[in-house]
Amino acid sequence: MTSFNQKTTRMPQFDLLRIVAILIIFNYHFCNELGKHDSIFYEYRNGGWGSVGTCIFFILSGFMIHKTCQNTQLIRYTKKRFLSIYPALWISFLIAYLITSLQKGSFLWGGNIFKISLSFLGFDTYAVYYNVLTYACVGEWFTGMIIFLYASYLVLSILIRKAPLITSVVLFLLYLAESMFAIQPVVPADASIFTGLALFWLGMLFCENTKWLDYSLLKTIVALIVSAAVLFIPLPYIGNVLPWKNLLGIGIFYLLVNAFSLIPYGDKLKAALKYLSSISFIIYLTHHFIILQMLSLMAGKDNILVYFVSIALTLIVSIVINWICQRIKD
Repeated sequence: MTSFNQKTTRMPQFDLLRIVAILIIFNYHFCNELGKHDSIFYEYRNGGWGSVGTCIFFILSGFMIHKTCQNTQLIRYTKKRFLSIYPALWISFLIAYLITSLQKGSFLWGGNIFKISLSFLGFDTYAVYYNVLTYACVGEWFTGMIIFLYASYLVLSILIRKAPLITSVVLFLLYLAESMFAIQPVVPADASIFTGLALFWLGMLFCENTKWLDYSLLKTIVALIVSAAVLFIPLPYIGNVLPWKNLLGIGIFYLLVNAFSLIPYGDKLKAALKYLSSISFIIYLTHHFIILQMLSLMAGKDNILVYFVSIALTLIVSIVINWICQRIKD
């Protein structure tokens, strides 16, 4: 079996997992916009699939950031994170903003023009939770959260060396408090900074303790039982079902990483997965806007056709934006 304690920073099973996570989120948003809330791609017995996809992303982000950025100089780390987010965000936003402005017949549809700064900073959608009218039209709350987590890594990377146990306990208690008492008011538990920090930290712990992810029959059985229970059995909860949703995400993370490690990856498949994984953030930024546009333009068409057109267009747009971003970085 594959061990995850590898020198290489590129492991194709993680690229494939990132692609699966973005597909989960794509399907969730497509079903939501269609109003198909009874679809198996929208919800399971204890929650919705969108939060499972973001859970996987948070864990994966914590794992990969810690794996690739340990001992990286502050300036280099900041520059790399900036270039990985903002060029794609700005280009995606400008395209969606111009299209939306033409459709609405006004360039001021988000209120005070200075609020557009929230969009360029990546916090416009998150601000909506606080009833702030913004120019949000691409991405989700996840954009602001991932920026916050990347900034937090500068502190978390020190804590995981100096006080891993205490930090784990504090973050876990804050996570439990969020799931039980909603200590970040207004914001859904899935989008709480305490949820994001806990899952991101878990990814960092997986990176520090890679044997936790190594295959064992016992861990696989436990992951399968827990995942099946959350999927099919109505489970009790206090506050909200956040812990069950995240347990499902963690279970799927473990199961898929080990399952994907069994695939005999050739060079071409590795290259394809690496590329798709590298544009997953752009896919995330653009997919919801494109879904909405296609559902409007193709109203009355077969939903399956609209679905595949939306996927194809999202891929094409993401490839073009990525190409532009690469020219900027070069």
